[in-house]
This record gives sequence, structure tokens and C-alpha cells, in this order.
Amino acid sequence: RVMRTDFMQDNAEKDLVGVPSQSDSNREDFFDSDDFTDTVKDESRLFDGNSADSPSAFDGEAWVDTLVERPDLADKCDWSKLDGWNWVCLLRARPQYWDKCDLTKLDGWNWSRLLQSRPQFADKCDWSKLDGADWSDLLLKQPQFADKCDWSKLNAGHWAGNWHEPGLLWYQPQFADKCNKWAEVDGDGWMSLLLEQPQFANKCDWSKLNGVNWAVLLKFRPQFADKCNWTKLAEEDWTHLLAVQPQFADNRLNHASWRRK
Repeated sequence: RVMRTDFMQDNAEKDLVGVPSQSDSNREDFFDSDDFTDTVKDESRLFDGNSADSPSAFDGEAWVDTLVERPDLADKCDWSKLDGWNWVCLLRARPQYWDKCDLTKLDGWNWSRLLQSRPQFADKCDWSKLDGADWSDLLLKQPQFADKCDWSKLNAGHWAGNWHEPGLLWYQPQFADKCNKWAEVDGDGWMSLLLEQPQFANKCDWSKLNGVNWAVLLKFRPQFADKCNWTKLAEEDWTHLLAVQPQFADNRLNHASWRRK
């Protein structure tokens, strides 16, 4: 597979973000931090009889942080305080509290995040709540749920991805026969998809790729050079491309748009 970090450095203003989301990563880091341990210690003192504070002041996040570390305090919890995301965080760490969960609080995104790490809860899921982005995220991690998917909810971006988000076909190309959005994939989408899965080149509308798309794609997939409209590459695009693929220098001399300015 292509090492995407190289072209990410060349395009610092554009960032490819993988799975899981940044919000998930931040929360997992917090659970491992000293701040989390201190928080739990402070909140747990509310139950020791020596504090004037009351657990009724806890919000859902506070209950999650406490119960992850202190499951023995579950009988003190006001479960109504937990929202959908609170339940995702709690059940990923402490799935034994499932019977306390108000399922109506989980939306499609909540279900997608939960089932990625706790697929055993699938029989509880209201699949109709998941939108295209939720399905793309879930099937990237748990492709066995494909038979539950309403494929019509996925748009071109969900299938092909872009600079910022992975597409389902990046890592699950076996679902290509379910995709009917090929004509709607834009230049960023084709660049991103072909970097990961070059076998889909026969479906590509090459006219949609701009100069930046071509510079990045050919840097890692030079076999597509015969499809390139070289006049689309600006001087900066050529600089990035030729640093890695100098064999295209003649194309720059013959077709570069900057020579015709």
C-alpha cells in the first residue's frame, strides 16, 4: 500500500484523517492520562460521606469517567444523565451496563462508533438510523454487517474518500459491485481511491483530476502517466512530481502550462 504520509507533508494544508475519528482518539488518550485518574479520584470522593457535594451534580461524562474506573459505584448512577455518546464511551469500556442503556438515545453515528469495537450489540441496533457516513465508517472496520446496509445512502465521497476522509473502497474493495456513484466521484476522490486501489482505473473519468491531483497520483502511481493532461499541472505541481519521478521532465518541457503564460 502507498505510504500516504509523504504526500501529506507536501500538501500541509490538506490532511488525510484515518479511522477512528479525532474525537475518539482524544477521549482514549484522556482515559490513559493522569488527568483522568485525578478526575476519578476527585469524583469518587463524593461517595465517601466526607463531601458536601452530591452525585446529583454529575453530568453524563462525569458518570462515564467514574464508572470506567469504579464499576462498583454503578448503583449510585443516575443513568438518565447519559446521552448517546456517553453510552458509546461507557459500553466500549464496560459492556456489562448494556441493560441500563436507553436505546432511543443512540443515533446512527453512535451506533456506528459502538459497533466498530463492540459488534456483539448488533442485534440491538436500529439500522435505519445509520446514514451513508455511518455505514462507510462501520463497514471499514466491520464488513460483516454489509447485509444490513442500505447502499443507497452512500454518496460518492463515502465510497471513494477524499483528502480528509477514507472511503469505504480504500480498504473494502469487495463492495465495488454495490457502488452506483462512479460518475459522481470528483478529482480528489479519484486521486485518493486510485492511490489505495489502482485496479479501479477503468472506471475513472480522468478529466476530473486537476493539476494537484495528478501530481500526487503520479508521484506514487506513475503507471497512469498516459492518462494525464499535462497542461493542468502548475509549476508547483511539477516541482513536487519531478522530485520523486524525474522521468517526467520531458513532459514538463512539452506541455507545462506555465510555459504558455
